[in-house]
Amino acid sequence: MAAAIGAAGIVLGCATATPPVTGGGVAIATAAACPGWLAAQQRGEGRLYAVDAAASPIRLHVFRAGRLAKAGHNHVLGLDRVDGRVFLPADGLAGAGVELGFQLEDLVIDRPEWRAALGDEFASRPTEGDIAGTRANMIRAVDGERFPTITIRSTAVAGAFPTLALKLAVSWHGTERVLDVPMRVERPVGDGPLRAVGALVLRQSDFGIAPFSVLGGLLAIQDELTVDVDIIARPSASCG
Repeated sequence: MAAAIGAAGIVLGCATATPPVTGGGVAIATAAACPGWLAAQQRGEGRLYAVDAAASPIRLHVFRAGRLAKAGHNHVLGLDRVDGRVFLPADGLAGAGVELGFQLEDLVIDRPEWRAALGDEFASRPTEGDIAGTRANMIRAVDGERFPTITIRSTAVAGAFPTLALKLAVSWHGTERVLDVPMRVERPVGDGPLRAVGALVLRQSDFGIAPFSVLGGLLAIQDELTVDVDIIARPSASCG
């Protein structure tokens, strides 16, 4: 069954979206704010962190739909490569921020251990041919050759540790949506890592994407995609 994907936030909870801002092409560079954060760190005004992709599971879940849903598969997608930065001010949250981005081609589909951890609804075992077909349909459905990147940036951070509230601008498929996202973040101690854990919901239709379907909708995927994250970010002295 074909899968389509959503974006990854760095932190999370159930999200509510404001109306979209549309535009052509892939939107933001993931390092847009980082030089300013690095300069602030050098002035002693806060700490810059780089996301440790190898230690930061990001999982996107795609769900089958339609009257023939049992003929298809639910899917779980993950990332081995993601570029991200977080900035925490030395005092308070004013000026705190996050940037995150990844390439659609870097999404890994249906690793057996991921599926096994999710129980009965993911118990089926797609073949290598199924997975190759899922990837091809995914890229086609989301116009991945034209829009190969998903990027996320914070526009505001509020709350208090360990429960924060972020506004995250997600850019995908030539459309930007701002999501209100709660997150749980443990403030780092000394040179220790920052950790952010949570989940969010993305709807493909919010980004102008029609969820994949065939046979007049008898076999399809749901509009909603869920994203689970467990982000680890470590102190950094560069934006590279």
